[in-house]
Amino acid sequence: MKRNFRMVWSLTWLGAFLILSGCGDKPPATNDDSNEATDTAATTVDDHSGWWCVEHGVPEEECSICSSEAAKAFRNQGDWCEEHNRAESQCFKCDPSRAEKFAALYEAKYGKKPPAASE
Repeated sequence: MKRNFRMVWSLTWLGAFLILSGCGDKPPATNDDSNEATDTAATTVDDHSGWWCVEHGVPEEECSICSSEAAKAFRNQGDWCEEHNRAESQCFKCDPSRAEKFAALYEAKYGKKPPAASE
């Protein structure tokens, strides 16, 4: 009985972790600054509630990796990197200098360099 309880408990925690750590679509970001505290470098990588996608180094609503809507729009415009499965304009793997454009957006909004993208 204890063994079954431990297994159920462990699977419950594992399921909760997997659901909460996923990278997926999210509601559109708002233009107000009420979420500014969540947009700092202290933001966790998996938090997609703010203006900035820390994981990919671009604004959330423009992230072609996290947002299927953004990805579709970039594909329709012919802006797509097949090799790395993201918008060509956001493919820092093909051309690392592309990140400078997005870093400038972050610096203009927050007055400091953005957190390093993890992917």
